[in-house]
Amino acid sequence: MTVSEYNHTVHQCSDDLYRFALRYSNISAAAQDAVQDVFLTLWERRTEVETATAKGYLVRTLYRRLIDLHRHDEVVRRSAPDAPAEAYAQHEAFELRDAMAQALAQLPEQQRALVLLRDLEGYDYAAMAAMTGLSEQQVGVYLFRARMTLKKLLEDYR
Repeated sequence: MTVSEYNHTVHQCSDDLYRFALRYSNISAAAQDAVQDVFLTLWERRTEVETATAKGYLVRTLYRRLIDLHRHDEVVRRSAPDAPAEAYAQHEAFELRDAMAQALAQLPEQQRALVLLRDLEGYDYAAMAAMTGLSEQQVGVYLFRARMTLKKLLEDYR
């Protein structure tokens, strides 16, 4: 990958990656940091990554980075139980958006990531399977379970 191809990839993918990271983490600064880390990783591995597969590589790397950050946050929360929950959540302007964010936060990591990839980013099952290392059938099952859980969690909102 040349410098111009790298720059084009950054320009083409940065908004999509940031949106995904923000929906996953609900914290703007954490999303920006994760996206920057992913682009740094791509730069360091630019000789190994083909331009045609760069976006998939970026999404897969970002997904793994966000899981690592989530695990780290869980360790911090467990070690500091008196810290207020508001410090870890971003204030949402609208009630529905807040309810949806809370419902998504209750999903297991993998289900939440699949919902975000499919419903917000528009990836197909094959692409999601490649990004997460699951089979297409597993993606479909986890996505179905996540949607059923979201439906139950949001029933009280109406």
